Amino acid sequence: MSLFKRFTKNTASDKEITQLLKTLDGEMAKIKVESSTMEATQSRTKRELDECREEIRKMQDYIEHARNSGNTENERIFLTKKAALEEKEKTLKNAFDAMINHMQRMNQSQDLIVSKMNELKNRKDAIDIKMERAKILEKLNEINTNAFSALEEKVNRKLDLVEALAELDEIEKGNF
Repeated sequence: MSLFKRFTKNTASDKEITQLLKTLDGEMAKIKVESSTMEATQSRTKRELDECREEIRKMQDYIEHARNSGNTENERIFLTKKAALEEKEKTLKNAFDAMINHMQRMNQSQDLIVSKMNELKNRKDAIDIKMERAKILEKLNEINTNAFSALEEKVNRKLDLVEALAELDEIEKGNF
């Protein structure tokens, strides 16, 4: 068995690499789904934060209006509501900032994984191309070896025939 055939006989590595790449593709799909879910949650939180800030602005207007009209009872109620909204705003802002940081880390990780996967795919493609080239060269070598062997055999037969005929001529002439 030729060295090349022994080498190509072990295809488990190729199958393992292919399976690994398929698994990584599946994991990337899951990460993308999770990323989309996170983006939707982030958008919803941003919308809630904007609405909360708008409510705080409205409460401030109500407070000013109550203060200008001398209605201290309403002013106190609106101040209480504004304080609760400011707490809610702080909570939403912290959650939103945490989501942004998490998304940035997630995107960096995703970019790194995609980069590594592309590197692995490119290396596998390069190996596959080299393997195909080696197979073609082996076939060419077999063809050349067989063709040259057949040609060499044919030339040797002709040479033997010519030499035998030359000897027969010498024998007929009596010069032997």
